Amino acid sequence: MIKELLKKLGYADEDITKIEKGLSDEKIFLTKEENIEERYSKLKTQKEELEGQVKTLTETNTNIQTEYDNYKKGSITQEEYETKVKEIQEEADSKVKQNNFDSKLAVRLMSKEINAKDVVDIKANLDMSKISLDGENFIGLDEQINSLKEKKDYLFNKEETIITGSGESGRQKVDGNEPDFSKMSYEDLCEYLEKNPDVKIN
Repeated sequence: MIKELLKKLGYADEDITKIEKGLSDEKIFLTKEENIEERYSKLKTQKEELEGQVKTLTETNTNIQTEYDNYKKGSITQEEYETKVKEIQEEADSKVKQNNFDSKLAVRLMSKEINAKDVVDIKANLDMSKISLDGENFIGLDEQINSLKEKKDYLFNKEETIITGSGESGRQKVDGNEPDFSKMSYEDLCEYLEKNPDVKIN
């Protein structure tokens, strides 16, 4: 990707090789996938979900063991023990389900499509009773998000890229449009590509 762009801008093969080596030496990596912030948010949320599941499992095992000890001591009957175990397992299943819902909702709200500034603030403005999860898809979410963006757009990040140029390029402000690559310095070009990994080169 970077090689194609540099060729398009008229860089010689020798210079391109030096630039690519420089990127590698400075550990600057470009990706065509989703932006780093979104990927980090997903990994962080998945980690929290797993931690929640482990915590729920530990609590469930502890509670069942406690009721079993009570049964062995004769404090409760076998029927009471079985009833309590069933209640404990149902509560655990409910917690895992809710944790899964919350985790996937957080990832969705932080995605580029919604671009929420803060998940907690967004959720506080949503009617959660009207939102459900069907596999990987949320039902009743998009409608509320679209309405919220119209009423309280300050809750969402703006899609805007600022590039500081040098020389004649000056300061360029890009809002949804590609900048003039021919007027950008090498540093500006690297910064732009790092912040916009999905940019297409015609």
